[in-house]
Amino acid sequence: MFDMNPLNLPDAQLQQLIMLVVAAVLGFIIGYVSRRSTIKELEGSLVTTERDLDNCYRKTPIVAGTNDEEAIVLNRIRSRSSEINFGRIGMASAIDADNLKVIVGIGPYLEKKLNAIGIYTFRQIANFAPEDIEQVNDIIEFFPGRIERDNWVGQAADLLNKK
Repeated sequence: MFDMNPLNLPDAQLQQLIMLVVAAVLGFIIGYVSRRSTIKELEGSLVTTERDLDNCYRKTPIVAGTNDEEAIVLNRIRSRSSEINFGRIGMASAIDADNLKVIVGIGPYLEKKLNAIGIYTFRQIANFAPEDIEQVNDIIEFFPGRIERDNWVGQAADLLNKK
């Protein structure tokens, strides 16, 4: 009659292998489709978060204890901070801040401007490329070519090495 042991069938192992391959392919397809939808949701969330972050930069409140004109300038500068290539120069926060006034050519007001756009450390200034210098010069509304003449990059590198 019929043999109930599936391993005694001549092509049983081939059938099991085919079922395993079909199960693996189905699992891959289902996983791919579900991950793809998750990725699209996360990308949408990322765009929303970046937009919210830009809005936060633009809506930063006026700092108490400064004159109104200075605060307006700092807020205008702060709103352009997203134009800087922080991937190249590095990120820093107020907690990591160095005393940038040590660099010849940077005074208290200029230090506030640099801090407003997210530049807090000697390392960031030492990492400036020529296009970064031009961009920062434009954003902080500084005299063209002054950063190069005062050699901020070289001074920052020296101060970083002494640190």
